[in-house]
Amino acid sequence: MRRESSMWRRCGLIFLIMGVLILAGCDTSLKSLVMVNGTPDVQDKQKPGEPEGPTKEPSEGPSAEPLEDPTEKEQKDDTDNIDPKVSDEEGTPVFTEIPPSGIPSKDPLKQAPVPAPPGTPIRTFYELSGTPPTAPGLAMKHRVFKEEPPKIVYLTIDDGPSENTAPLLEILKREGVQATFFVIGTQVEKYPELFKQTYEQGNVIGNHTYSHNYSEIYRSPEDFVANLKKNEELIYRLIGVRPQVIRTPGGTHGNFHVSYYNAVDAEDYLVYDWNVSTGDSTAPVVSVETILKNVKEQVPGRDRIILLMHDSYGKGTTVEALPQIIQFLKQRGYEFGVLSPEVAPILFPGGFHS
Repeated sequence: MRRESSMWRRCGLIFLIMGVLILAGCDTSLKSLVMVNGTPDVQDKQKPGEPEGPTKEPSEGPSAEPLEDPTEKEQKDDTDNIDPKVSDEEGTPVFTEIPPSGIPSKDPLKQAPVPAPPGTPIRTFYELSGTPPTAPGLAMKHRVFKEEPPKIVYLTIDDGPSENTAPLLEILKREGVQATFFVIGTQVEKYPELFKQTYEQGNVIGNHTYSHNYSEIYRSPEDFVANLKKNEELIYRLIGVRPQVIRTPGGTHGNFHVSYYNAVDAEDYLVYDWNVSTGDSTAPVVSVETILKNVKEQVPGRDRIILLMHDSYGKGTTVEALPQIIQFLKQRGYEFGVLSPEVAPILFPGGFHS
C-alpha cells in the first residue's frame, strides 16, 4: 500500500509538470499568433526610464501643469506652413504664411504701408518704378505703372459736366483724342445724360468730389474722403464705374498735407495735380489768345504732361482754344493718353512738407 501510494504521488507530480508545460506552450503560441497578425497588445509595455506605476492625473491648483489645449496644438502644427525669411534688424526671423499652393503670398500692393518715422527724407514725387513719395508720417502704397511713350500728354478737364461738355466731346471725337474728365457730383446730377455720353465716348471719368465746396471738403481728411465717396456712389449708379483717379479742387498745394495723402491712399485712390495749365480759371473769362500763350510757354522741355483745363460756366473760350491746343501738341510729337491707376501722378510738393 505504501508503495502504491508513493507511485500515485509520483504520477500526479509528473502529470502536474506536464500540465504546466502544456499551458506555457499554448500561451507562447498565442502571443506569436497575435503579433504575426499585426494586432498590438492591449496594454503598452512600460518604456525604460519611465516611473513605475500608473500615471497620475494632473491635480488642480497653481502648481498643476495644465493639459494641452487642442486648439493650441493646431496652432503649433500650423508652423509647418510658415516659411522663415530674412531676419529683421533685431535678429528675429520674419515669417510669411504659405498658402496651399505652396507659393508665398507677398503682394506689396496688398500690404498696408507703415507711416514713415520722423527724419525720413522728403521726396515729393512717384518714381516711374512705382516707388511712392516719402515724408515723415507718410504711408503710401507702392504702385505698378505702365511704360509710356517718349512724349505723352494727358488732357484733363475739370468741373463738368456743363453746357460746354457737348462741344468739347465733339472736338475730341473729331481729333481722335480722349481726355480725363474730373467731374463734380452736383454737376453730374444736373447733366446725367452728358455725363454718360462722356464716358461712352471712351473718355475716362475721374472723381473731383461731390460738392467742390472748400470749407466742407477740407475740414479734415475724413470729410474729404466722405465727399469723394458720395460722388463715387453717384458715378457708380450711372455708369457702373468707381473711379480711382481723383483730383482735389484747387490742387493739393495749400489744401493737402500728409494726413490727407494717407487717407486717400488707404482708400486706394490716386491723386493727380498737373504741370501745364491753360490758366482758364484765373478769371471769369480768359481769352483764347491767353490760353494758347499759357500752353505754348509751359510745354517746351516737358516730355510728360498733365494738362489742366475746365468744363464749366463761362469757359467757352476753352472750347474755342482746344482744337489749336491739340494741333500744337500733335505737331510736336506728343501722343495722347488718359489717366488710370497705371499712370504715375504728378504732384505739387507743398503738401509733403506739412
